[in-house]
Amino acid sequence: MQYPVSGDVELEGEDYTEEDVTLDYKYEIKVEHLIASDFLNDLYYDKVILEDLYRNVLEVLNNKRDAKLKKLEDIIIEKITKTPYNPGNRKMLIFSAFADTANYLYDSIAEELAKHGINVACITGSGEPRTTIKNIPSEFNTILRHFSPKSKLGEDLPKQNQIDVVIATDCISEGQNLQDCDNVINYDIQWNPVVLIQRFGRVDRIGSQNKNIAMINFFPNMALNDYLQLEQRVKGKMTAVNLTSTGEEDFLSPEMNDFMFRKKQLERLQKEVVELDELNDNISLTDLNMNDYIYELSGYIKEHPDILRVPRGVYSVADGEKKGCIFCFKHQNDNEKPSSESSLYPYYVMYISNGGEVYYGNVNARQVLKEFRKIAYGKSIPDRQLFKKFNKRTLNTQNMSFYSKLLNKAIKEIQGHEDKKAEVSIFDFGGYNNDFANTSTDDFELISFLVVE
Repeated sequence: MQYPVSGDVELEGEDYTEEDVTLDYKYEIKVEHLIASDFLNDLYYDKVILEDLYRNVLEVLNNKRDAKLKKLEDIIIEKITKTPYNPGNRKMLIFSAFADTANYLYDSIAEELAKHGINVACITGSGEPRTTIKNIPSEFNTILRHFSPKSKLGEDLPKQNQIDVVIATDCISEGQNLQDCDNVINYDIQWNPVVLIQRFGRVDRIGSQNKNIAMINFFPNMALNDYLQLEQRVKGKMTAVNLTSTGEEDFLSPEMNDFMFRKKQLERLQKEVVELDELNDNISLTDLNMNDYIYELSGYIKEHPDILRVPRGVYSVADGEKKGCIFCFKHQNDNEKPSSESSLYPYYVMYISNGGEVYYGNVNARQVLKEFRKIAYGKSIPDRQLFKKFNKRTLNTQNMSFYSKLLNKAIKEIQGHEDKKAEVSIFDFGGYNNDFANTSTDDFELISFLVVE
């Protein structure tokens, strides 16, 4: 294929002026800033790559060389014939992030399985549900009732009227009780582990009569980081943001906060058999929807940009049930980053009582933020009476020794938590490793604190 050289491209169609015309992409692009010939060259180049990929895909499909599909078929046959997890349970829930993949799986295996008395269904959010059972309506709730009749109807159905295998997208990953099933298969891995937990939560529910429940993950045959290709994308995004910012906003990017954390969790899922609720000592996988809080905070900052000019060490006083103080501080030495970092690192939050008792520490970071939100949400005007009492007690903030002691207590709690983990690590091959052994209060910068009266 011959590409046009710069200056040789002529655009056909209605006359138009490039001035003030923008492309509706994620970032606003002015047409007048584009070099049309170079842009078209890039498009032609991409077209060649896509055509080559398409030819390769067709070769794999037409010659039935899909090894991943073959593996899935083997898993299904073993599950149906041997029911390894719970005697007699043939149910399987297969998830894909893409409707095209779900439909491809259904088209590839449904007819053959139906010949052997195995009923299959496919549910996506972009098309009508399908099933190999001919005498029931191909409707969303009807299919799910025939897949999990005990949880949906409170009764069993004849074997010939039950669906054994459901292939679905994440349109059913939330809010459905499907605990008749004892096996979830993730045919493709989402980079966000929360999605895996939501999928697993369809079958791992109260009322399940299954003694064992299994989750099978299909990981790519390459390094996880190469598969995700997110680190480069996230860094690129943050570079673009920082071109027009002070750089202080980075910690609010959910992608930047959670990338390493989620990557680590996925690697553990790939290499180990782990308890899902214990995937991390700092924030469990089920707590990752803390991103909702971060997005909410990010939206508030966009609406109130002046808050970015608030100095470090700022404080406020509010009324709450648990009297004490909520601290937020930052570990300043990235070289001493702990190996089990949470998605908040290098920031730490802690809710501590006036008596020095820790209500919620960084182990329960999401709970701290939940309490903070409950205390402060919707309040924009300081409570003068509370500040009057606080100023009287601290001599107009001239004597903050009481809160300094609480802050020191909070930092010691972090150091103590790291030391406990280091003691456990002495039995690992890596030996004793306390990342925070030599830290002091000077290594933590106070970002803000909320006095709860």
